[in-house]
Amino acid sequence: MSNYGKVFKMIRESKNMSLKEVAGDFVTPAQLSRFENGKSNLSVDTFFHCLENMDVLQGEFSTFYHSYYQDEDIRVSVEIRQATENHNTSYFRKKIKEYQQRYEENQRKSDRVLIAVFYVMLNRCDANQKIPEEEKQVITDYLMSIDEWCFYELWILGNCSRALSSKTIEILGNELFHRTQFYNGIDENRRRVYRILLNITSQVLDRKEDSIAAKFIKYIERLDILESDMFGRLQLKFIKGQFSYLQGNPNGLEVMRECQRIAEFLECYDVSHQIDRSFSLITDM
Repeated sequence: MSNYGKVFKMIRESKNMSLKEVAGDFVTPAQLSRFENGKSNLSVDTFFHCLENMDVLQGEFSTFYHSYYQDEDIRVSVEIRQATENHNTSYFRKKIKEYQQRYEENQRKSDRVLIAVFYVMLNRCDANQKIPEEEKQVITDYLMSIDEWCFYELWILGNCSRALSSKTIEILGNELFHRTQFYNGIDENRRRVYRILLNITSQVLDRKEDSIAAKFIKYIERLDILESDMFGRLQLKFIKGQFSYLQGNPNGLEVMRECQRIAEFLECYDVSHQIDRSFSLITDM
């Protein structure tokens, strides 16, 4: 918890506010100082009141924290992202062993789930590294055991969906929509939800699972992609074109080509290459 105090102090000092100004009537300056120096904690109410005195939103504090200590949070770890991009299989083998040892020592459910996630990431780096069915079941069982999904659950599904069967993706996609009703009340959270839905819709379309895709498209439309999210809207337009083409409408192919032209005009060449891969799966181009 000491890192929370460090980030809190950094924000306070950046605003040129004294301990007394931030403490207000909720805590003494001495208690707040101990919190900043990692010697004590604050109650949730007191912490939120102090943030309010600095005109800092809770979400803003979280953003600051993850910017400075992201490697401590596995969901936003640069190290993990780099290992995936570099196909570093040894890194994920090491992580699997590390978390297996941790799980044997403390039996924490979260450690067991991360073992399964690391198996999926290992497979992403090297397709010859098969994912045991047991690990896929651990992921599914965990997600189904959580009533209201937050960032952690979205991170798991977003990273593991390609390793799951179409039927499992259909079930989890349904749950993604229904178990994030509270979470997606904030625009940035809603963006996370519909982007995962966009990605898993692309996955089931690539598998020619039209009926599942049709259901997911309706979910995405109900979530209403933010107008400022140009990439999300382009991705949905492409998905609809792909779906239309797979339903026998040749005009769908022109919609897909137009999306590719827009991506290239915006110099989003990685997106254009992804579209090329989708073309190769559904046409003879």
